[in-house]
Amino acid sequence: MNNSKPSVSQNEQKNLEILNLIHQNGLITQQEIADHLGVAIGLVNSFVKRMVKRGYIRIKRVPKRRYLYLLTPKGVSEKGRLTVRFIRDSLKLYRDYRTKCKVIFRGLVDDGIHYVYLVGVEELAEIAYLSLQEIGVDVAGVYDMSGARIGKKFFGNEIMPMEKLPREGIVVMAELLFPSDADEQLDVNWIDLRM
Repeated sequence: MNNSKPSVSQNEQKNLEILNLIHQNGLITQQEIADHLGVAIGLVNSFVKRMVKRGYIRIKRVPKRRYLYLLTPKGVSEKGRLTVRFIRDSLKLYRDYRTKCKVIFRGLVDDGIHYVYLVGVEELAEIAYLSLQEIGVDVAGVYDMSGARIGKKFFGNEIMPMEKLPREGIVVMAELLFPSDADEQLDVNWIDLRM
């Protein structure tokens, strides 16, 4: 759904995450950083070396063969700069997604549709829900694919399992992890908001 390229690259996102982790705990190990980022330790090592070379962090050896990572003033400045860019990109993505949702949902109103069923309970679903409310389309039910939040509330609506999804009506798909072939198994009209 979004074609605009974010201004913060993947490497810059990794740099920001590493700087944040070091800021929170200077005694963190490279293995712990790798586990947190979901990458190989060798990649973390190359990021750390690059940040040392650029003057963003210093490494100090401490007893028991460990290292203490310290953010330098230049590192604090870089962390702040990347954070601002990341927030700006996130807000732009949010605004773009809201605008696109509202255009789609205005089409529903034009077609005389006044309610939909919403599949998803995470961030995309929250944006879809708010956009639907703004346009004046009611959410008749909220459904969770994972089952983790069934019985809980989503904007005051009880979250229900997919098995209870009605076979008639319009379904707004706002669940990123929805299997690509699942819509063929369910005989409903879909509006797919996945990117």
